[in-house]
Amino acid sequence: MEFLNFALIFTTGFLVLRRPEKESLAFRLLLLSAALTAFLFFVGSRGSVLPPFNY
Repeated sequence: MEFLNFALIFTTGFLVLRRPEKESLAFRLLLLSAALTAFLFFVGSRGSVLPPFNY
């Protein structure tokens, strides 16, 4: 899943730098990447044996 997040961010950067007319698609991909990051954080912290943020 982290590789998918990296690929989304890389694709967003490529679209912004090489194809500025696709800026709206790049913004949607960036929002999807942020949502995926938040989802992975909540899944990882919710299923943890230790209490959250107390490592």
